[in-house]
Amino acid sequence: MTATQVLLAGASPRVLFEEFTSAEEAKTGADWMWWWVDRDGTCFGLLTQAKILKVSGRRWTVDVGYTTRGHSQSQITKLIAAAEPYSVPAAYVLYCGDREYRRTLECSRSHDTVLCRDRERVGVSVACALLAYRAQSGVEVFHDAVPVEDIASPVEGLDEPVRPVKELNEELARFLRQPQRGARRVAKELLRPLERVRRGVFSSAKTLEYVASTADALLRDVPAHHGYFSVPYLDHVLRGLRTRVPDYVRDVMAGRTPPARVTDKLGGIVVVTDADALG
Repeated sequence: MTATQVLLAGASPRVLFEEFTSAEEAKTGADWMWWWVDRDGTCFGLLTQAKILKVSGRRWTVDVGYTTRGHSQSQITKLIAAAEPYSVPAAYVLYCGDREYRRTLECSRSHDTVLCRDRERVGVSVACALLAYRAQSGVEVFHDAVPVEDIASPVEGLDEPVRPVKELNEELARFLRQPQRGARRVAKELLRPLERVRRGVFSSAKTLEYVASTADALLRDVPAHHGYFSVPYLDHVLRGLRTRVPDYVRDVMAGRTPPARVTDKLGGIVVVTDADALG
């Protein structure tokens, strides 16, 4: 079994999943679609690829720039492009081992008073593909990754605000400032490291253009600002936060097989139901 299969089998039945047999993964660079679904229908989805944090000597890597034989584009480029038709962000699910495995990992940045390698619950973490695209090392990808447990079933109470910038509209600024639960919290936590990277960029922008996200997006108008990233990062993440569960996700929740346009492109779909009730 793959690491993803082991993880999902252990999380069942709290987490629903359906695996597909597909030959398309090498073309799209995608493994699984993940969806967090709240009881009121609010949901957040992302397209993922699984990666292992590897070490050779003292060098730590996450192979996000891998190019499949016969294909000119890297997997990370294909993953970001593959997320477009589904209007969801692209991300990596990282398998990072335990503390003993990470004992030689050295990171110059801090996590409060805890060494990067000694953080709790980081054995399985998620990193937005936009961060991985610009990362200079596997250590940098690992540092910015968010533990899946922290967003799927947080042990702490209220999440900290993401510092909004003055140019944001009030709806989006309020979303970033206020505590969130369930699908909204997943979106906010995936966005948090991107906001840390872009800090200071908005202040130099004289005017901001806004883009209208997908029709059922929870936050409709967000700045079309790239920051340091290859695509407008706020839209890339927040388009995955919806007011309505997509039909193909409802199929999985009801025990039905999604249409071929989904099953032919993905390794499977994971659904975390009643995400706002977890904690």
